[in-house]
Amino acid sequence: MKKNIAVLLALTVLITSAFVACKKDGKTEDETGTTSYEEGLNDANAQYGFEEVPVTDEDGNEVTDKDGNTVTTEVAVQYELDKKGKTIAKVLDENGNVATDKSGDEVTVDTDIEITTKASTQRATTTKKGETTKVTQSTTVPSKKDDQTTEPEITTKATSEAVPKTSDSGENVYFDVEDQQIIKSMLEVPYLYVGNYQNSDGVPINCAAHVALWMLQREGISTERYAAGTVVIDLFKYFGQTVVNFKSRVNSEGETDAIIYNTSSDTFVARRFEAKAQDVTIDHFESFGYGNYYKVVGTVADAGNYTKVVAIVQRNRLDNSLGFSIKALEWS
Repeated sequence: MKKNIAVLLALTVLITSAFVACKKDGKTEDETGTTSYEEGLNDANAQYGFEEVPVTDEDGNEVTDKDGNTVTTEVAVQYELDKKGKTIAKVLDENGNVATDKSGDEVTVDTDIEITTKASTQRATTTKKGETTKVTQSTTVPSKKDDQTTEPEITTKATSEAVPKTSDSGENVYFDVEDQQIIKSMLEVPYLYVGNYQNSDGVPINCAAHVALWMLQREGISTERYAAGTVVIDLFKYFGQTVVNFKSRVNSEGETDAIIYNTSSDTFVARRFEAKAQDVTIDHFESFGYGNYYKVVGTVADAGNYTKVVAIVQRNRLDNSLGFSIKALEWS
């Protein structure tokens, strides 16, 4: 049930943290137990995004800065259609589950996004309210034209289908040059090849550590210390799921001292960013025909003994400058 946003945001710990783990007996969830991946974001066919909302104090009043401007923060949300076909944005907690208030009602925030679904021969699109949705031929079906490419943004209705595995096969499709370059850069995160994973396995902490550094470098902020929420959200954007217990595990399992977590200040310290390591040449793409999932096959150099990479990517709007998340990886 949709509630007044000021009331919803009175749950200060949840909203203002934007994925910072809630406290339990003086410890974070990360420090007290491990949340199963199945309870997190394994339902990866849903549509996710971020909404900017005002920060409120414990009394429900909006917080302002010294100039009187309302302080805002980003919260991760899951977009769904209600029974009337209206798009709603459900706030996600630190484990990727839909958050609920004290009454057990799902926490929602206002959104300008509209989810529309078309026939199977057309693609579904996500648009701002008031904009006209142009229906175009789907790029998730095989194309016989050499100039057929993917579109800048594609979203589809959630299905019951599972996230594909790297061993699954689809049908060949063409990606435009810009999309190819984006995915190439995501697969060239320095030392990403240290781990393999399928979506249902969850993300290896050592892989996530290198991705965290790469994503922070993209932030372009002149600092070595970053709020924990920034890192958690960056990882969510890249992988399309929460990296469970990253804060409590990165210092011991990250296999690098380039990024460390400081418990007392709830911050990450990026001691240094990493220079390019492996080089990836993309060979081809395959479409699975649902959920915006694609298989990417590439040739690898300068990655130890690895010469090939297979990735499952999903086109989404978690990060507008990337437009994709890496759902599974296999280096061989």
